[in-house]
Amino acid sequence: MIIVASTLLAVGVHGAKVVALATGAPLPKASVFDNRGVFVGVCSDFGELPAIDLSSYPLTVRMIGYSPATIDSPDIEEIALEEIEYELPEIVVDSKRHKVLHLIGYVREYSTLSTYTDTVVLFREKTVDFMIPTKRADKYKGWTNPRVLASKSYYHFSNSEGLDSVSKYFRQNFSWSDLVGIFSTVRVPEKLGKVEEGADTIYGKYSPTSIWRKTGGSLYLDNDILGEIQNREWMPELFKLFSRNVDFTKFNIGYVFSGHEGDRIFADDIASVAFNIESFGKGDYMKRVMHTNDPIYMTTYGEIYITDREYISVGEARKWEKNPPLGDEIGIKPPQQAPMLSQATQELVNRVNNFDYTAALIDAETDKAYKVMNKFNHSRKKKGIIKKVLGKIFQ
Repeated sequence: MIIVASTLLAVGVHGAKVVALATGAPLPKASVFDNRGVFVGVCSDFGELPAIDLSSYPLTVRMIGYSPATIDSPDIEEIALEEIEYELPEIVVDSKRHKVLHLIGYVREYSTLSTYTDTVVLFREKTVDFMIPTKRADKYKGWTNPRVLASKSYYHFSNSEGLDSVSKYFRQNFSWSDLVGIFSTVRVPEKLGKVEEGADTIYGKYSPTSIWRKTGGSLYLDNDILGEIQNREWMPELFKLFSRNVDFTKFNIGYVFSGHEGDRIFADDIASVAFNIESFGKGDYMKRVMHTNDPIYMTTYGEIYITDREYISVGEARKWEKNPPLGDEIGIKPPQQAPMLSQATQELVNRVNNFDYTAALIDAETDKAYKVMNKFNHSRKKKGIIKKVLGKIFQ
């Protein structure tokens, strides 16, 4: 049996493979989420589903550029994802005056922070922008990492002692998404330059490092940043953390390009970006940031959808840099191609939005989670991340 898009049928044999519905071709590096909406794994370079505990089902499989699929059981043969059609806003270029590319994007991210005893799950939506100068930009530098213009966060806290609570606040930032930048230009493999359909795989020393696919008028790139030392040039800011004893165990980034022509891709061809980052840290840097001696495990899965793009003058770029619209002024608006939130994520959003923060401040008896956090905050013996930080939320 084959699962198509988000249908809920699941019978067949073990060894499920994620494929494109239109072509049947394997989709590498698809991301897998459990029944709580927590990221739990990545498919192989050949689209094979990773081994995941039965208690995590039903699973959701996500691949940038495709509609997600929901799986009730591991007994399946194929998971067929349907391609999403992208229509980027039209862009007008005045080569004499417009020297800077301004991109606005909608970001959706899922991050997890865990130690031996504590787990914090984050779902966050953001509006961000990028300012990417061309060669004619008169030394204007702009920025290629996302600048946050508006943001909403939803946290779920749990630990080995039974804590189960939510909040829109947390004192520690454990997401890598703000360091995932945009490149200016990249060359398309010669093999794909003049064909309408095709694929090309570039190998690193031990495994594929870049997988290109061209189909349906779109171009897809899946990059294993850790697969080749040269790939670190895609994310120079993030890799500065290597010197601070942060061990990245997985770093994949995927792109969907739309409307490109010729043998090069430019930033204005980017329709969407997805990234998958796993890290492990136990050195002085992580101890100082997270206030714990325990090893820190962090994962971030995120999606960036380009919602607006335009070339502007350097003067206009400087105005955007100094006085950008923020918060409610610009808002957070998911584009049409962003899939609906999973049930688990929507339940977290509703739970956070319906939490009575005023009552928690006035009366510790009104919310059981508040009592637990308050106790943690005043305990000298218990020193977990949640116990040291979460309790301060309501003070």
